[in-house]
Amino acid sequence: MIIECHSCRQYVEAVEAGGYLRYFNGEKPSKRYSLLCCSGCQSPIVVEQTNIGNMAEGDKWDTPSIVYPEGDIQVNQHAPHEIRRAFAEVCWCYRAQAYTASAVMCRKTLEGVCEANGISERNLSLSLKKMKECSLIDERLFDWSDALRAFGNAAAHGVATAISQADAKDALEFTNAILDYMFSYRDRFEQFKQRRAKG
Repeated sequence: MIIECHSCRQYVEAVEAGGYLRYFNGEKPSKRYSLLCCSGCQSPIVVEQTNIGNMAEGDKWDTPSIVYPEGDIQVNQHAPHEIRRAFAEVCWCYRAQAYTASAVMCRKTLEGVCEANGISERNLSLSLKKMKECSLIDERLFDWSDALRAFGNAAAHGVATAISQADAKDALEFTNAILDYMFSYRDRFEQFKQRRAKG
């Protein structure tokens, strides 16, 4: 079975090492769970498949989805709708192996972060600098964001530029970390400080 290993970030021909079949119970369709071994790094992978067949066709299993290890990045629910939609597209492109499109959408997501914070300069580079000047992001987050901006530019404008799976995955994860900081951890840390001040 060809599957993406979340440990070594490669699509591999995984070796089946075991399985479990949950039969149709009158309400939910049959599901099968397969324990796989990555042929690259030997990490365990568990996938599930739903039986989408019928009486005439017999058993027919859908595309396997990984249930272990959890590696699929979720869209931050605290982010504004437009940013959630843009980042969801980052993930969709990545899953479809459209790595260049995924990199471009990372850049677009960053533009949305700037706009959500009231920053809309002439270009993304200036917007990120303004974010840092206004203390909305620190030096490290600025470095991450600016590197993602440059990466997205190369993906968008360099027709000969080939974006690798590993680079696209890193860009996706860095973008997600920025969203978590901007729309979750920053506010939670302020709440934490306020509670400590009162206590």
